[in-house]
Amino acid sequence: MDFTAFKINIIDVTGLAKDALHIYVGVGVYLLCLLILRPLIKNQNLRAFMALLVVVSVALLGEYLDNRHIIIPKGVFALGVLDIKASLHDLINTCLLPLVLYAANKWLKIFQPTPHTKALLKRHKKMDG
Repeated sequence: MDFTAFKINIIDVTGLAKDALHIYVGVGVYLLCLLILRPLIKNQNLRAFMALLVVVSVALLGEYLDNRHIIIPKGVFALGVLDIKASLHDLINTCLLPLVLYAANKWLKIFQPTPHTKALLKRHKKMDG
């Protein structure tokens, strides 16, 4: 089964639009990489960056597989404007939300542990016990 038939089967089985599947694949790959890399890379910023690189790599591989019927016989420069626009659209759909999650992790404090949280948990345990 070729890649296009595989994608069409997934669209038929899930009932989701192609754009939605790109978003789900991007977020799913990003979160899965964060989970797999957690025991291997202790630095949260580095782990998030590596997961983002994996998402971009998977997205680029998917676009290559989508367009290989043109690329293999004629080369990259044979891609038409519509093919390039469709690929850029797919790349943005796949990578945008993981990029937003990466930026939130890097520049906002919502994913960072704070010492204040640990003190609250200790106080809560004392009150319960």
